[in-house]
Amino acid sequence: MSKNPSSPLSAAYWREAAGNLKNTRMLALAAFVIALRAVCKMLEIPLAPGLNINVAAFFNSIGAMVYGPVVGLVGAIVSDPLGYLLHPDGPYFLPFMLVDMSSSFLFGLFFWKRPLTVGRTLTAKFTVNMVSNVALTSVIMKWYYLVFYGVEKAEAYNLINLTRIVKNLVMFPIEAILIAVVLGAAAPALYSLRMLPEKPNLKLKPRHYVMVALLTLLAVGLVLFYVFFLKDFVKAHNIKLF
Repeated sequence: MSKNPSSPLSAAYWREAAGNLKNTRMLALAAFVIALRAVCKMLEIPLAPGLNINVAAFFNSIGAMVYGPVVGLVGAIVSDPLGYLLHPDGPYFLPFMLVDMSSSFLFGLFFWKRPLTVGRTLTAKFTVNMVSNVALTSVIMKWYYLVFYGVEKAEAYNLINLTRIVKNLVMFPIEAILIAVVLGAAAPALYSLRMLPEKPNLKLKPRHYVMVALLTLLAVGLVLFYVFFLKDFVKAHNIKLF
């Protein structure tokens, strides 16, 4: 295991991350972020039918950058049901909390005690989109259909959901750049308050736009691989995707 205290492979890293649960400044910030996330749970900026920017994600990334993955997990446990109470929409399904927990955890791993750069910000958002918004959400949605609508409805729902994948691919470049801008605006103030270990460097450069394009092309390539090869392979071999 790494001895670097700023590495997630270090035991010291996790001791300090857990220690933030006893830090009053961190808990105060976490409470503020939880309140903002709950209020903004259903506050979205519409771009096109079915495509919206969720404002709560910006507060999530800022909080995780300051207090790390452990406090982020706990904050998500509180903000998810609180957001539902403020904006109820259908039956509440507790496992959906795992989506918020995973995104907070991932943002914390990428940002907390790490050099804050545009490249890291873009990679973090791409990872959250693919892991939390696509993979984990698809599994929980199938579970949701099974619990509330029965086996037949659940079997009709494919884990490889092209609609969700395409939506997250389309939104990634916009959301990634916006998060970089928001973190860049918030980080200097947080640094001056000694809530960040070093002065951030979040100036967008041409190479960052290239990075967004390459990550998007990679994701699109995976979709095309599924559409033109894997989907027919699965069908031909009668492989059931859950």
